[in-house]
Parts: sequence; structure tokens; C-alpha cells
Amino acid sequence: MCYHAGMEMPLTTKGKIEEYAARYDAANTAHAQDELDLMARMRAAGRRGHMDKSDLIALAAWKWRGGAVRRLCEHNTQDEVREISATAFSARSERLRIGALMALSGVAWPMASAALHLAELPGGGYPILDVWAMQAVEGSTAYTLGRWLTYTKMCRDTARDCGVDMRTLDKALWAFGKFGIA
Repeated sequence: MCYHAGMEMPLTTKGKIEEYAARYDAANTAHAQDELDLMARMRAAGRRGHMDKSDLIALAAWKWRGGAVRRLCEHNTQDEVREISATAFSARSERLRIGALMALSGVAWPMASAALHLAELPGGGYPILDVWAMQAVEGSTAYTLGRWLTYTKMCRDTARDCGVDMRTLDKALWAFGKFGIA
């Protein structure tokens, strides 16, 4: 296992990552098409260079199954979502990329990370901050910029070293955290 500033990567082979990613897929079959649709929508936003308000609301509906976060996201105007997400998507600074998104109503670390993850921006990919993924790496859900940067580097290194994409690793970490060792 690899250690990074208090976090430990439990999945260090391509086979184990793919095994747990398959467990994620099996557990989420009811929402599989919604996830594929959102991924296509967010990739389009990434290519376009910004999200629209409808993208943000769709992301909130996927990340948080309840309606509270979605209602908070509805308080943002179309212009705010476009300007703020354009700033985030074009930023070279990791601090600005994640931080700008959190200026939007309803967006905290988990939503901001999901937006970066699904937009597939250049730079090596982004993981999603999630309670199950944090449980998998023995990390805290008291998110800070330092923890985000550490987790992102650990996930990028693992994805590269194991020859998997970030989405596959992210699904595997979620399943490992939720279901434990197979």
C-alpha cells in the first residue's frame, strides 16, 4: 500500500482496481444511464470551457440524491455559473480550479471535485471527494486544500502506475470504501 500524508491507497494493481470498479457498476445499475448522460454532458461542458446552470443542477442531482443541494444550486444565475465555471476550467492553479467552483451556491468540496472529475479537463484527471472514497484511503472528510492536493496526487499516481483512467479508479475507491475488502 502507498502512503501519502496520512492517506493510504488500498488498491495498487490494475486487477484490483477493475474488480472494485465492477462492484461499483453492479451496485449502481439503476442509475447507470443517468451517470453516462451526465458524463457526456460534463465532458461537453469541459470542451466548451464552462458549465451552464442546467449542467450544475444535473451534477447536483447525481452527486446528492436528495433535493437540498439541487435547490441551493438553483439560486445561482446562468451568468454566474458560466463565469465561475469558466474561471475554474481555465485556471492553471489547482487552488483556483477547485476554489472558484465553491463560490457557487450549493457547491462544496465534493461537488467541486465531481465537476472537475466529470469535465475531464487537461492535467491528469481529478478524483471525486466522497465519504466512501475517503474511507477507502483512511482520509478525513474535513476537506482542506492540502488534503485535496494530496488525494489528487495520490490518485493520479495510482491511475498512471496501474494503467487505469481516473473514472475507473474513482469508482473502485467508492466501492472499496462502501463494501470493504472482497
